[in-house]
Amino acid sequence: MKFLALKKLEAHAVNKKKFMYSTKGFKNFFQKVLKSSQDEEPFIKEFIEDFLHKNTRAFQNKMVVWDEEEIVDYDLLYVLSAYSYRFKIPEGVLNFIENNNDDAFLTLLRAYFTDLLLQTYAYKTNQFVNGVLHTDLALSTLLSLSYFPDKVESLAKHLLNFLESNKTRLEIYPQNLDFGFKSTLYLTSVLLNNAGHPAISEKITHYLKPTNEVYELAGKNLYSTDPQVVNKWIDGLADFRITNCKDDLTLPFNRERWQYFPIEIIALLQLRSQKGLSIDFITHPLLKDFLPFIAQQLPIPLDERTQQLEKRILEK
Repeated sequence: MKFLALKKLEAHAVNKKKFMYSTKGFKNFFQKVLKSSQDEEPFIKEFIEDFLHKNTRAFQNKMVVWDEEEIVDYDLLYVLSAYSYRFKIPEGVLNFIENNNDDAFLTLLRAYFTDLLLQTYAYKTNQFVNGVLHTDLALSTLLSLSYFPDKVESLAKHLLNFLESNKTRLEIYPQNLDFGFKSTLYLTSVLLNNAGHPAISEKITHYLKPTNEVYELAGKNLYSTDPQVVNKWIDGLADFRITNCKDDLTLPFNRERWQYFPIEIIALLQLRSQKGLSIDFITHPLLKDFLPFIAQQLPIPLDERTQQLEKRILEK
């Protein structure tokens, strides 16, 4: 029963066939998601308060289902996923679209950080979030590698657990389908190795398909000092992203939250900035709204509520 509300939210959110890769399209989508969430599941934020202050981990709420009132049970994994995907991330995206400044970008990062906390909890409890795929987990790991490195090990192990648990199912896909194997999963493996996690990186390579040449170029030239070389792989990654942002599970960018936020490119530019390398010469229009704010000093400052959530999730 608890998934009925999710289906309603998805039905109300947007007609996927009319969805366009544009700021206006994303704004409309996330406005509808947020409104549906506020209308259908306003109690999610109350549940979060109970988790933060009472350590509640099982929740109940009265709902009208097929014209009859029923008590619906919610577990903590569902509550955390609803809080992240249907409240915090939509709020962060809409705030960034509206304000487009450094504070708004930090708020956006903190919003996506709730996904990392969700996946950390899933890893600790040996669960997988309903509907989340390895493509999502690869992008979450890239976010962690670039802005929240203290979460990298948990995210990477969770990704590897997913790949291993779904090995048989993943092997049925034809070789010509990307499904993130040739692109974002490859990039995640490369960056994990660079960040000092060679064992996990090596295990992930067993799931890769022949690498997309644009991603291979980016992996090999991440820290190039030649602006032409860097713009070449940036342009390639951006064009690949635009082509592969569709409601199609065989593509690497099949969720609107990742379609909006080009983290696989932003992560590379943030890593370059940490090495003192310039990113000001990037020209692709896909990045124009993000480019002025990508270079951030670490650690990313967290607001009090997010700190409380992190502390509670990390408790043994």
